Amino acid sequence: MMGVDHFYLYDQDGGLDAMELLRPYERAGLVTRHPWTHFDGTKYDRTTRFWERDKSHIAYAHCAKNYRYESQWIQKLDIDEFLVLNDGGNDLKEWVKTLDHTKTKGYRVYRYNFGNNGHLKKPNGLVIENYNKREESYSDYKDAGNGDFLSNNRYHYNSHRWGYKRFSGGNVLTDPEKVGIHINHYYTKSHEEYKNRQNVMRSRDTSIEAFERMNSQCNEVEDLRMKNKVTGVKERIKDRAS
Repeated sequence: MMGVDHFYLYDQDGGLDAMELLRPYERAGLVTRHPWTHFDGTKYDRTTRFWERDKSHIAYAHCAKNYRYESQWIQKLDIDEFLVLNDGGNDLKEWVKTLDHTKTKGYRVYRYNFGNNGHLKKPNGLVIENYNKREESYSDYKDAGNGDFLSNNRYHYNSHRWGYKRFSGGNVLTDPEKVGIHINHYYTKSHEEYKNRQNVMRSRDTSIEAFERMNSQCNEVEDLRMKNKVTGVKERIKDRAS
């Protein structure tokens, strides 16, 4: 709906429900799905103490190595991170076309953490209609990389930045005033969802006290820029089901 052509999806769930959900999108050529559970139970199944390299980091490196020549721009995203145009528009490509792809090797998309909106139990309906309160200022980012400049990322495992070819020139656009896109990161959602997240790290504290600490600054500002997408998403879900 936002103008993305293709998804390279690294499936850390591995369940039949996820496969059935994705099957029509794979058949339509919109999704390339990689089963990504073969690291479960290994040292890559958790974040390491030094030089982070877990199964998510390895997935990003695999994507760069195998798909950098298929795409002009590849955005790093987790499943709970949604791309949004700052002006509330509907086509990311219109903004991306303003960039000189011969000189811009990447651009930084800043990220807002969204809170629980007061929900302790998972509410009915869509994430984008139930969670519309966030932190006041962005606290992180995820980069989009230009396939012409990306290296194979063999020794680059950062979750937020790409690795680029040496001496390739180009620049990474980092000025938030000049980047027309941001990320809604649905950081905690309800306490029920927070506790039941897939692949929870062993070190994560799922107590209500820890949950409230995480939410303490994530419900400061109401942000309704995704509200105008609700009807369209529901229509597409209905079409897929039929």
